[in-house]
Amino acid sequence: MRKFLVIVLLLTCFSLSAASKGKITIQMMGTKAISSSVFNAGDFVFFGVDYSKVRLIGDHGHGSGTNMPVEYIRDTYFNQINELILNETKKYDFSKAIGGKSLKYDFSSVFKINKAAGTENMKAPTEVERHDMKIISQMVKQYSITQKSKSGYGMVLIADQMNKYQSTAYFFVVFFDISSKTPVFAAYVKGKAGGFGYRNFWAGAVADVAKQMKKSDWEYWEKSIKE
Repeated sequence: MRKFLVIVLLLTCFSLSAASKGKITIQMMGTKAISSSVFNAGDFVFFGVDYSKVRLIGDHGHGSGTNMPVEYIRDTYFNQINELILNETKKYDFSKAIGGKSLKYDFSSVFKINKAAGTENMKAPTEVERHDMKIISQMVKQYSITQKSKSGYGMVLIADQMNKYQSTAYFFVVFFDISSKTPVFAAYVKGKAGGFGYRNFWAGAVADVAKQMKKSDWEYWEKSIKE
């Protein structure tokens, strides 16, 4: 049954124009019958932002024409952004982003995975194809179940690309069954980066995703699935 759910999710995608539909939504992935359970849930566990397979596009440094080593970016900034989310939950308000539902935080898996991420394929000179759902599903399988997150639904932002040319980051917002680590619904979205310094600049993209989910996209996803 679990394998069937994964196959259905991988094969069923709703191609939608972000301009005419959701503010930041590029594509939704799931089936109405299965994904509706996400929007009927009363609480979630937020696993954080997984940067382990992100692609860094363009200049990633402290100014135009500069580049920091990818290993330095991984070791210094990926978990700093997650720490910022934990420390400033009003700014990065993912509880309101999911319709005001109860939200617990368990970033322990993402902290470990980001720290150990391989960097050989992380730098890209130009825009690349997004990851497919097979890779996303494999990433979710790596998350550990702890006392904070034993059952119910998890939510994670999986960073796909951080495009400096566009000042935009692209994420999969993934909702998954914690006990089976099976994705149930996902949306591919974009967030506008902005802020002073590398950490704040790219954390701005996460804040934008939370803001736009609250304003329009969560409701848009829910209506699209339940209609």
